[in-house]
Order: sequence, then C-alpha cells, then structure tokens
Amino acid sequence: MLQNIATIFIAFIVILLAVNYNWLYEYYIILGFNRPPIKPYGNGKCRKIEGIEACEDIHIHHRTGRAFMTCGTEYERTRAYWPPLNTFNSSHQTRDTPYIYDIDNDKLIPLVLENFPPEEDFATHGLGIYEDPEDENKLYMFFINHKRSGSCIETFEHTLNTNELIHLETIQHELIKTPNDIVPVSRYEFYFTNDHYFTKLPWKKFERPARLPWSNVVFHSSITNETKIAADGISSPNGINTNWDRSLIYVTALSDGSILIYERNKNNNDLKLRNRIFTGYVSDNISVDEVTGEIYITIVQKPLINLVFGKGHTSVGVLKISNNTEENGVNYSQKVIFEDDGTLFHSPSTAAVDRKRNVLLISSYRAKGIVRCDSLEP
Repeated sequence: MLQNIATIFIAFIVILLAVNYNWLYEYYIILGFNRPPIKPYGNGKCRKIEGIEACEDIHIHHRTGRAFMTCGTEYERTRAYWPPLNTFNSSHQTRDTPYIYDIDNDKLIPLVLENFPPEEDFATHGLGIYEDPEDENKLYMFFINHKRSGSCIETFEHTLNTNELIHLETIQHELIKTPNDIVPVSRYEFYFTNDHYFTKLPWKKFERPARLPWSNVVFHSSITNETKIAADGISSPNGINTNWDRSLIYVTALSDGSILIYERNKNNNDLKLRNRIFTGYVSDNISVDEVTGEIYITIVQKPLINLVFGKGHTSVGVLKISNNTEENGVNYSQKVIFEDDGTLFHSPSTAAVDRKRNVLLISSYRAKGIVRCDSLEP
C-alpha cells in the first residue's frame, strides 16, 4: 500500500515537473543561478550626481536635454508611507519634490508645486510626460501618487525653462489599486500598470515569488470618463512606455523576466499582445529611444542576493534591446551595456538614454543620487 502511494506521488512529481519544465527553467534563469560573478562594465566614464535621493523614475526631454525625475527620501520609501515597499506608517505625511536634471549644464533644479493643497500627500512613483502638439514649450506631466487615502494619478502643466508644476487634476478610481508606472497617449488619456493583484500583506509579498499572472494594465480617458482594463494576466507589470507614434505599448513583466509588446487599438484603446521578449532578468522601468526604437531597462542580475542580504546589496545593470527585424534569425537582440556590483550604485529603477548627448542616466528608488555615464557604446 505504502509502495503504491509512493509510486503515485513520484509519478505526480514527474508529471508536474514535465508540465512546468519551461516555467521552472525560466525561473532558474531569472533568479540568476546561471550567471557569473558581476564585474564592473561600461562604467569607466560614470559619476554620481549628488544632492537628490530615491529618484524612482526619470524621463529625458531630448530637445532641451532636461531630465525630469520623481525623487523622495530613503526615510519616506522605507519607514513612512510608500506601498511599493510595503511601508504603511500612516502618521507621516510625504511631500516629495520632483527634480529636473539639466544635462547640458550639469545642474539640479527642484520643481515647485503650484495649486496643489499643502495638506495633501505627494508620494511619487512612476512619471509620464506628454508634449502639447500645439505648444512645444508646454508639457503635461502625469504622476503616480501614493496618498494615504488611496493611490491616484496627479496631472500637472509645466512650461519649459521654468521650475513650476501647475496642478490640474487628481484622478481616482477603484482600478487604481497598486499603480506603478504611467504613459500618456494624449493630453487626457493614459495607460498605467498595477504591479500587484493583492494590496495587503502577507499575500502581497507572496505574489511576485510565485510569479502569479494576475495583474494588469489599465487605460483611462478623461475625455469619455472611461477607466478599464486594457491588458490582463500579467506577472507583476512594472514599467510602461510607448513608441514614437503611440501605436505600441511596452510593459516590463518584472517577475516574468520579460518585456511585453502590445499593439494598441486606437479606436477602443484595447491592447493586443504582439511579442514577449524573454530577457531572463528582474527589471524595472523601461525607456524607449524615440528615434531608433531601442529599449533600455535596468536589471538585477542576481536577485537572490537581494533577498538574502537586503536592498543595499543590489547590483545594477542596464540592458539594451534592439529590433533586428529578424536579422540572423533574431528579432530582438539583447546586450548588457552597464554593470556594477553595487559599489557605485544600488537598487536600480530607471535607465534613460540621450543619444544626442551620448549620456546614460540611472536612477534608484532608494539610493542617494543618480548616476551619469558619458560616451556610451554604440
């Protein structure tokens, strides 16, 4: 009897492993078991820009060479109220200060919030920028804001060469559950990622290690007052961006080790999956070169070290993905262009590239400063 039970159990395990072989093998790669020790690479002409910290997201306005950043503090990220790191100290009000980094003049410029109530929280996360097609000096900026009363989207107007953000609107909805990043496709329309299905501990901590494909990308229109799920069944959707004509939407599926490319239906704003690029890396935000279409993501090469030793030991990498249009049988080639073992920087979140100035900027959701690298590889 016991022998029969053991045989059935072993058979069950064998079948389970066979059915889930690809899933398990991908997980093996994502956790970094197959990677050699990390050696500094591509950071010979890099330096840290001091005076800011915990800059989770960064977007470069290429015409002016100004990088817009959502910055906070280590305290706010880890000991105050910031749901992305499961810190829920509701007795503390967070008032983050967004910054501009002027690449040409190597200068930091704090942005001042206008028309934004002083009693309101401003705990920033992802950022999206839309340039007014009728006024090249006017930008509309979309911020993820993790208020203690519930996460929401804040929209602001910014005139280039000023230091002001004029508040326009606060958008709240039941589908804004665990927002991470945002990309506008017009002045009044945007997509954002919900990076978790669960909002409370302990289930929220279980979701990513289990690679549960239960999260989504949501579309919102303030024109029609519509908010709906545009793409579902994603494992920890994190960063989101678009191509130059906003026909494609790129999403990093963090615990899936992949980049998802969606075709956008401009009639109803639904998203249809076109490609899944398996990188094998845990990755965060995503930047897209507006000219070449190259994709840049920050990567964590050995996430198990992060789990064991803590966030401060996280290595930093930047991966470039190029569209080869099936050259040599490969559609999307991948190349690591930057690596650091955590000595220079840790806890990476965004890699933004300005090819005109040949500059790479790397930010972090909790480290001090940002990293600037000059003279990038082609």
